[in-house]
Amino acid sequence: MTKPRPRRDRTEPEIDEQSWRFLCDAVTEEDRASWLHITLEFNDDVLAVAPPPTGKTTSELWAQFGADVLAWWISENPGTRPWCWWQFSAPEPRHRVGGTGMTKRESCRGDVYAPDYGLPDSENWMMPEDKRWVPHRDSGLPAYDRLDPPRYESQASYLKRLALFEPGEEKRLKQDAFDPVKAFPSLHHHGRRRHARPDWVPMGVPER
Repeated sequence: MTKPRPRRDRTEPEIDEQSWRFLCDAVTEEDRASWLHITLEFNDDVLAVAPPPTGKTTSELWAQFGADVLAWWISENPGTRPWCWWQFSAPEPRHRVGGTGMTKRESCRGDVYAPDYGLPDSENWMMPEDKRWVPHRDSGLPAYDRLDPPRYESQASYLKRLALFEPGEEKRLKQDAFDPVKAFPSLHHHGRRRHARPDWVPMGVPER
């Protein structure tokens, strides 16, 4: 059961409930269907489809509230980090450790776009049946192999490699927390629940 954090002092700056849930990686179906969710996900307050109630971008909110969110998160789910941490605090994407497949960006010699907890965009894998990418197919570059999917270091392995564990955090983990995770393609990214993405951790919402 998720433990609530101590309430914030009333003199501290407030944040609307939906933005708070977003920082805590605990958005609801109603949140996901709103325009504000898109604004928060794209970290935008200038061309926002729905002006953020706080008047701040998601990265600014994370800079303000992220330390509190992270302390609560680690107490409940050691060895992992919430989505906003991966977006705004992670020093680099996760390392690939095996499997067969290449993203469309990689096939064009571009940098890997890693929006899914430090993993590549699940829509961006070069699939064998994707005939739109003729130059890629003719190049002989390996397409995604469903029998040998690309594998990446787990969140725990990433944190250990970069010495990002908080004191005592690693001791709370089971050995399988360091097992590699498989990257799965998706044809329906927008509106897709985060629990369809590797390493997603279901969480409640701490008290503000």
